Amino acid sequence: MKKIFLLSMLTFVSSLSMSETKVPNWTVQPKEGVVKGDYYKIEERFRQGHLGTLEVVKNNGKLVHVEFNELTRPNYYNRFYQNVSKRLSPYNFSMAEKSGAAWIEGVLVAENQMIKEQRLTGTFDTVAGASNSIQQSMVPLAEKLNSQMDKKSDSKYYSVSENFGNGLTGVLKVIVEKGKIVECKYDEIFPDTKDEIKDKNLKEFYRQSKYWSIMYDEPSRIGFNVQMDALNDKVVKTQNLLDLTGLPATERSGNYKQSGFTRRNTAWDNYLKLAEKMKSELEKDKVLK
Repeated sequence: MKKIFLLSMLTFVSSLSMSETKVPNWTVQPKEGVVKGDYYKIEERFRQGHLGTLEVVKNNGKLVHVEFNELTRPNYYNRFYQNVSKRLSPYNFSMAEKSGAAWIEGVLVAENQMIKEQRLTGTFDTVAGASNSIQQSMVPLAEKLNSQMDKKSDSKYYSVSENFGNGLTGVLKVIVEKGKIVECKYDEIFPDTKDEIKDKNLKEFYRQSKYWSIMYDEPSRIGFNVQMDALNDKVVKTQNLLDLTGLPATERSGNYKQSGFTRRNTAWDNYLKLAEKMKSELEKDKVLK
């Protein structure tokens, strides 16, 4: 029994060591500044129903952005983690506790290798305990997407990210197709360590995003994800990044019984800062009709 126990412990430590060697800082932070280029995307359900999504951006013929994510299957055995982003939710912590490596660790290794080596196919390094999604979803999706990479994309990818210095990084992503905005996604990411979060009530959400955190309580009393989904719908409809008219929790204050919210969501002000930058970038490149 002692030998078996020691062997198990050595295996666990080995897994940790590998993950620490390959990914010294497990991070969920987006790249700051502007990322843009031709946009390629593929998604597919695999392995019992998880939804894998791979997004790739090329600029001047080079891979500049590779991002893989999965939504857990709708019938996941733990209801808490049904239809949840593995990348930006507490799922990473749950997996790290079980296997010794967070889901995102293996993903970051593969993404970084794809960018560094400028390829989507072939053999990629994996992290012990976090390789199933890489082998069964990310790599197969990359192989399928690779066949499209030589063709001109009808879609353009733009993202603007900024650290606001208050324990949050805002990231705005816009997809343009044939001169029209077809997607406008805004999220706010908590830091990678608790110490960087000043508000003690928010420390538990480190390494998560407001949109995908399962337990985050939005102070304006309307779900952050609901508000940002409404933003996406409005921008796609109006093609105006700066018009928040009619969106939830945008007024200075509200009557909760009548309007469902109590005060303006501070995220709207952060969003508008990035939206101004995004608008300038889109106008500079003349991609909108």
